[in-house]
Amino acid sequence: MYKKILVAIDDSATSRIALAEAVHIARTSNAKLFITHVVDETLLNMHGHAKLDMGSSDDAAVSLSAAGKQLLASALKEADGVDAEAILLEAFKRGIAENINDKAKELSADLIIIGRHGQRGFATMILGSVAEQLAKIADASVLLVRKH
Repeated sequence: MYKKILVAIDDSATSRIALAEAVHIARTSNAKLFITHVVDETLLNMHGHAKLDMGSSDDAAVSLSAAGKQLLASALKEADGVDAEAILLEAFKRGIAENINDKAKELSADLIIIGRHGQRGFATMILGSVAEQLAKIADASVLLVRKH
């Protein structure tokens, strides 16, 4: 049914469940799987502490990219036996959901899979989660995966 699936991951438990679901669907559909991780520059300025703790912002950006590459390498191992490719994206100057959606369009993905953390609160109420934002703007079908 699906030919190209994009899964967006981070280092959360929900994300690992989304990856497992994406691998399963790709395997049963014989689809190409694109595993993406978005490096988010907002982490560099969170409460003004990250820059101080991680050194310069350039060093911090390199550290975040390296961590993202490591996360993707681990995800590729979980996708053993599936035609899979890892893609590191950077959210510098753009939102995470927009970056994921743009890459899905570029790749002509039929399905986007992303974990929904289920967090609530003021920021989520005003801005919405990345998963919810993606579901609103995506041209492809979006599967929101919850921890179960």
